[in-house]
Amino acid sequence: MMLLIVGIYLALLLGIGWWCHRTRISGMTDFLLAGRRLGVFLCAAAMAATHFGGGALMGGASYGFRHGLSGAWYGISTGIGLLLLALFTAGRFRTLGLYTVPDYLATRYGGGIVRPLGAILSLVALVGILAAQVNAARGAFGIIGIDAQTAAIIATLVFITYTAFGGLWAATISDLVQIAIAGVGVVIAAIAVVVRADGIDGLTATLAAKGADEGYFRLTGAGGSMILWLLLPTVMYTLIGQDFYQRLFAARDARVARRAALGGGLFLVAISFFPTLIGMGARGLSDLEDSIQAVPWVLEHLLSPVVGGIILAAILAAIMSTADSLLTAATSHIVKDLWIETLHRDEVTEERKLLRLSRWSTVVLGGCALLIGLASPGIVETLIYSYTLYTAGVFVPILGGVLWQGATRAGALSAMAGGSLVALVGIVGDITLGGAPTEIWAALASAAIFVIVSLATAKPGTDTERVGRA
Repeated sequence: MMLLIVGIYLALLLGIGWWCHRTRISGMTDFLLAGRRLGVFLCAAAMAATHFGGGALMGGASYGFRHGLSGAWYGISTGIGLLLLALFTAGRFRTLGLYTVPDYLATRYGGGIVRPLGAILSLVALVGILAAQVNAARGAFGIIGIDAQTAAIIATLVFITYTAFGGLWAATISDLVQIAIAGVGVVIAAIAVVVRADGIDGLTATLAAKGADEGYFRLTGAGGSMILWLLLPTVMYTLIGQDFYQRLFAARDARVARRAALGGGLFLVAISFFPTLIGMGARGLSDLEDSIQAVPWVLEHLLSPVVGGIILAAILAAIMSTADSLLTAATSHIVKDLWIETLHRDEVTEERKLLRLSRWSTVVLGGCALLIGLASPGIVETLIYSYTLYTAGVFVPILGGVLWQGATRAGALSAMAGGSLVALVGIVGDITLGGAPTEIWAALASAAIFVIVSLATAKPGTDTERVGRA
C-alpha cells in the first residue's frame, strides 16, 4: 500500500511538470522566474518548501531524538531567515527586477569577475545541498525496502524530469502540493507519537526514565554552541541564497515578495517543532540507537499502511520541494550568469534556444547532484557545510552593498576571495574559534577585508562604484 501511494504521488509530480510545459512555458523568463507572476500564496509556499526538505524533516527528527526540544533550532532558524529576508531585502531586491543574486553583485559593483565568482560559489552551495536531498531520498525509499542507490536514482530522475519540463512554474505548483502534504503529514505523525505515549506528560516521563535530563526538554538544552552552529549559518545563507531570491524575483511586485517571505517564515517556525517531537517520541517509545531511523520507526510501528504511505509521501514531498527549488536556482546561474553574461553568448538570444539550454542545464546539474549525493555522509550536516564557502564569501558583499554606500568593487572581490579562503582553511583543517561556526569567523574576516579595501580604493568625488544600490 505504501508503495502504491508513493507511486501515485510521483506520477502526480510528473503530471504537473508536463502540464506546465504545455500551458505555462514559452521562454526563459517563464522557465526561470514563472513569468514574474507569482502571488503571495504561491510565492510563500515556494519559499517555505525550499527550506522544508529532507534536512528539516528527517534531520529535524534526528536532532530531536538526540538533543530533545532544542533539536527544533534548525527548523526555527530557517523561519527566522525568511522573516529577516522580509524585513531587510525582499522588497528592495524585487524592485530591481533581477534574475539572480550575482545580477545584484554585478549591478552594485560594476560587473567583471564579481558575477562569475559569485555564481560559481553559489553553484557549489546549491549542488551540495541538492546532493543532501538525494541522500535524504535514499533513506525515505528505504522505508519501503527499495535499495538505497535505486531509491536515489528514482527520486533524482523524478525531480529532474518535472523541473526540466516545467521550470519554476512546475516547481512552484508542485511546492504548493508538497508543502501541504508535508505539513499535514508531519503533524499527523507527531500526534500519533503523543497518543501512543499517553500524552505529553507520558512521553516526558518515558524519556526521563530512559535517562533524558532536564536540558532535553528545554529549547536551549543543547547549548549555545550547537544552537549557533545551526542558527547563524542557516540565517546567513537564507539572506543571500539564490534559491530564495529566485522566488522573490518571480513575485508580482515588491509587496508580494515581502509578504511571501513573512508568511513562509512564520510557517517554518511553527512547523519546526513537529519533526522534533517525532524524534523525541521515537527515542522514548523504541529501542533505537540510530537517530536517523526515528521517522522510519514511527511509520512502521505507529501508523497504519495507508496513513504510513501518506506520511512517506510527505517525506518525499519535503525532499522534492527543496530539490526542485535548488535545481531551478542552479540552472539560473548557468544560463543567466555564466552563459549569457560571462561568456557573452549574445547570439543565443532566441527564447526557444535559451529554453533548451535551461532544460539541458537542469538535467546535467541534477545528474551531478546524484553522483555527489551517493557519497554524502549526512543530511543536516551536508546542508550546513554546503552553505559555508558561499556564505563566507558572498554574505558581506551583498548586505554590505545594501547598507554601505562606500563599498567598492575591489572591496567586494577581496572580501569574496578572502572569506571563502578562510572558510576553506577552517573546513579542511577542522579549525574552530571559541566554538563559533566557520561561517561566522570567516564572515568577520571577509567584513574586515571588505571595509579596509573599500576605504583604500574609494575614489573621492565619484560615485561610479555605487551604481544600483538596493
